[in-house]
Amino acid sequence: MTTEETRSYLQEMQRNRGFLLDMHRIMATADLEWTKKYNTFVEATYPEQRLLDRKTKELLQVVTLAALRADVEHIQVHVRLALQEGASAQEVLQALQSVFAPMGALGFRRGLLAWAAETGLEAIDIEEPSP
Repeated sequence: MTTEETRSYLQEMQRNRGFLLDMHRIMATADLEWTKKYNTFVEATYPEQRLLDRKTKELLQVVTLAALRADVEHIQVHVRLALQEGASAQEVLQALQSVFAPMGALGFRRGLLAWAAETGLEAIDIEEPSP
């Protein structure tokens, strides 16, 4: 496969998903044919509208990635997409809160950090500002 073919396919992936991870670029560069097969499966189960709308799927992605302790940046991608698909910041937060018990504190922490970064929440500092 040519570099241009790979680049074009990656651009199409990004248009369809709304994001592209380093993992996708590496996979496509190393083995475009396998990546196409992988992507066909992902498209059938993730961005394609079936009974669950994209907003719901993004909320599921956020809590699943948080539970699995994915990189904060990866979780942020799906927080951003959930917000773009119409979820409110509070809906994303409540999705994380609703699975706190089975997910555990470490997963919740990662999800919360991603949520705060994407929503722009700045936690209150306990230090008094210097005059």
